[in-house]
Amino acid sequence: MKKRFNLAKKIVKKSGAFLNKQFGSGEISSVSAYDVKLRQDIESEKIILNEIVRNFPDDGYISEEKGEKKGKSGYLWIIDPLDGTVNYYRGIPHCSVSIACVKDTDGFGVVYDFFRDEIFTAQRGNGAFLNGDRIKVSKTNNLKDVILGFGLMKGKEEIQDGLRIFSRIADKVKKIRMMGSAALDICYVAAGRTDVFLEVGLNIWDTAAGKIVIEEAGGIYQEYLKDNKKLIFVSNSLIKMECIWQNH
Repeated sequence: MKKRFNLAKKIVKKSGAFLNKQFGSGEISSVSAYDVKLRQDIESEKIILNEIVRNFPDDGYISEEKGEKKGKSGYLWIIDPLDGTVNYYRGIPHCSVSIACVKDTDGFGVVYDFFRDEIFTAQRGNGAFLNGDRIKVSKTNNLKDVILGFGLMKGKEEIQDGLRIFSRIADKVKKIRMMGSAALDICYVAAGRTDVFLEVGLNIWDTAAGKIVIEEAGGIYQEYLKDNKKLIFVSNSLIKMECIWQNH
């Protein structure tokens, strides 16, 4: 796992350098009602997958653009080549490259904010780090003091569910931030910058790396399932919100 972890840290820097250089020239490859896909998504993914396949050809992967490849080694890479595509397209410098790798109960997560040159990393059992310095979740223990990260996913039903949840909690916390990169939102909780993150309908590549980072930083990652939709709840572990999904 260590060799794969070291490779992942190199790959996110390589992909991030490409995306940074391309910033401001986003080229649309497809459009949906609430999202866009760019050529840069696809090119970033090629950079990542080419390195993984070249170094570990028997590994499997799940990637946002290319889909899933079954592997023989038992190692599974989970990749988001550009998290925050709409931000990137509109010139908002808040995006990330997210890579996780898991095998059985072992794994690591790497999330790279290429604009700020901030790399969040974690290996199971070894803690969480930001640019090599250990990070821990906040000690906020009262809902009225919470800084909440919140996201609205791109499907109409998910947006409606999210708004219902939002209406229940908006006046119970200190501040709400909607920043547009779920991977970074989770890592911000891990670093103690925010206390809780909520979003409905995220995919595995949005959260796989961040899940390891938050758990290694002392926080919790939970999924609540209802009507085939997931509520992702990330917390410093002192703030509990189990009832939100059931009662919205």
